[in-house]
Amino acid sequence: MLKRLALMLGLALTAPAAIAADAYELKVLGFSPDGRYFGFVQYGTEADAGTHAAETFVVDVTRDRFVPGVPLRVTAEMREENPDDAEEIKALLTRAGKRHAAAFGRYNVSKPGTVLARAAAADTKTIAAKHPSLGPLDLTLDIKDVDWPRTSKLGPHKDATPCAREVDWQKGAAFRLTLVRGGRSLVLNDDKTIPPSRFCATGYALAEVHAFDRPDGKVSLAVLLAMSRRGFEGDDRTYLAVTRVIER
Repeated sequence: MLKRLALMLGLALTAPAAIAADAYELKVLGFSPDGRYFGFVQYGTEADAGTHAAETFVVDVTRDRFVPGVPLRVTAEMREENPDDAEEIKALLTRAGKRHAAAFGRYNVSKPGTVLARAAAADTKTIAAKHPSLGPLDLTLDIKDVDWPRTSKLGPHKDATPCAREVDWQKGAAFRLTLVRGGRSLVLNDDKTIPPSRFCATGYALAEVHAFDRPDGKVSLAVLLAMSRRGFEGDDRTYLAVTRVIER
């Protein structure tokens, strides 16, 4: 399993396009064989910090929560002379694959599942998908303006600027995600506040929808959102996942 996950990170991501300093790219690792866990990697260049970075996330699908130790972050300093960003990121991902596999190998997120939909635009708020047994699925993302919580900061460091001070000209962004299937609505997420792990979140958009047919007859669903959050120079693009086990 460790070699397989390392290979997925080291080879499946070997040809990244030119990456903007404020925009991460996304790679889905897949689901565990029982559909309990879902994993993905976001990776890119942080020009202000002079580093390339890769972060691995593993989510407990039933609880819609990260497993302990998430995210696991690996960085590499950017070369100043004749840099080749694509080659540097490729090398970083190979190294990250080994470290992430060692940390998360027990979750065995090795099954690709099915890609039900990918957003055609960067600011997609509605998306239609179809699953062979679940039928048509319609997802709607509603953005909610909320006051910045006192725990919300620009970054993970203790001395990071509070969001209310850093982004004092606008409120924070929360969201409600609704799934409509067979004429019935199911709320997958409805924020009441902004979790500290999102830092200074300013917006969201639908990105991808993945599904996995579980051995118990249910379906594990993972909806990936592109999240905008305040960076050092404008908004950065990162990703988060909303997961749910769906009865057939």
